[in-house]
Amino acid sequence: MIRLLRRFVRGPSAVPDATVGAEGQVASRRGWRRHLTVDNTFFIAILLVVAFSLARRQGFFLTSPSVEGRPQDERSFAAPDFAVPSLAGPTVRLSDHHDKVILLNFWATWCPPCRAEMPSMEKLYQAYRDRGLVILAISSDRMGRSVVEPYVQERGLTFPVLLDPEGEVFAQYGVRGLPTSYLLDRQGRVFSADVGARDWSGKTARQVVERLLAEE
Repeated sequence: MIRLLRRFVRGPSAVPDATVGAEGQVASRRGWRRHLTVDNTFFIAILLVVAFSLARRQGFFLTSPSVEGRPQDERSFAAPDFAVPSLAGPTVRLSDHHDKVILLNFWATWCPPCRAEMPSMEKLYQAYRDRGLVILAISSDRMGRSVVEPYVQERGLTFPVLLDPEGEVFAQYGVRGLPTSYLLDRQGRVFSADVGARDWSGKTARQVVERLLAEE
């Protein structure tokens, strides 16, 4: 039994065979090593793919938002209006921002991809807030202001943050994953929807926003 276990651990060439010459033993060892190398390479490749997928889902790699939104004459879906309290205090309605391009972002402080894309949202807001862009970030945190306010202050976020601890607006928009973002045109119609963290300060996002801002 011990000899059998040693053979299993060390490979088929670990126990000398009187019927196999020295050259055969060397060839057997090389074949076994090649087998291990191929297996290890395959295993490492699988690990890398899984790690990259997990990292992307967690927001470590931000992708660009959708560029193929609905053409202007095909946007028939108007975003539902809502009214929720803001972190600043007053109640905010979506309809308060008529004639603005709106990035409607559903997020939570406990969501790593949400946290990952926030800095790019802030950069986009600073670049286009004076040209007609509004960002409304709706938090689903159950503890509301007590957890959202310190998070926003620590990161220096200046765009409006809204509180939806009961998830009413989330349900209204059918949000299933975080973060979820909708881009709305000046008429309040949905141009595009993205689920997952996005690079909102990159070239692609800026081109899309500028295109929507240029529309009448």
